[in-house]
Amino acid sequence: MKKIIIGSILTAGLFLAGSAQAKYIDKHTEANLVKICEAIQSDSKIKLHIAIRDSGINPKAVSKGLVCNGYDPVTFAIVSKAENTAKFMARMSKVNYEELLAKL
Repeated sequence: MKKIIIGSILTAGLFLAGSAQAKYIDKHTEANLVKICEAIQSDSKIKLHIAIRDSGINPKAVSKGLVCNGYDPVTFAIVSKAENTAKFMARMSKVNYEELLAKL
């Protein structure tokens, strides 16, 4: 599972850095992205807000570019049975939570 998270973080880093040729994400950024994924899974909007704020990454960039375990943040939260954070991330990324839930 840890390999999947790290692989997802590297993928997200490519999107967040804005360069498809990026080969390196510093450990600090990687740790921040892992904390965001963990906060999404925790189903705590407060932990998620703090993790995003502490990362220094734009919340919209997180909602659009982050990949946790191969899923976008909203789908990852739904799969993790984290309804509160799923709805929060859906609002941030302007995704219809109910439609996405119906597709899964």
